[in-house]
Amino acid sequence: MTMSPHAHDETPEIADVLHEDVAAESAPEIPTDPLEAMTLERDEAVAGWQRAVADFRNFQRLAMQRQEQAVAVAEAGVLRSILDVLDQVQIALGQDLEMTSVDQLADGVRIMRDDLLQSLQDHGVQVIEPAPGDPFDPGQHEAMLRQEAKGMEANHIVTLLQPGYCAGDLVLRPAKVAVSPES
Repeated sequence: MTMSPHAHDETPEIADVLHEDVAAESAPEIPTDPLEAMTLERDEAVAGWQRAVADFRNFQRLAMQRQEQAVAVAEAGVLRSILDVLDQVQIALGQDLEMTSVDQLADGVRIMRDDLLQSLQDHGVQVIEPAPGDPFDPGQHEAMLRQEAKGMEANHIVTLLQPGYCAGDLVLRPAKVAVSPES
């Protein structure tokens, strides 16, 4: 098969015609009437907005599901660590009290307290234990009473009545304290 010298010149023209046909098929028909063109443009914008709203709602739903799952996993971890302490309580209650001394019982309770505190600390809970002489902080302390103390500045901790607990910046329970009176 021999090609004429003009065959090479014809090939690009055929390819251009084919590309034009494909482009014409895939391109939307543009109305010549300005009102129709604006109506088409509006309809496309509304459809795009509706798709965006639907996508956003799906995103919100998935985010809520993931948040609920994360909270459930975190809660399960805390509960699992407390179950170990509950097991220790069960063992202690199963002891023969006639064969157990008060000191042994007190030691067992201390061990359970320490294990429970460690479990809480493992989950980010810290103890709030202000010392006598520390300034009173209403964000972390709850004043239960005013108590005189010689040499103590006004509004300072005199006695810690009950420790408090916090998780990060969130106070779970303020420390209950006795505070020196104002002058």
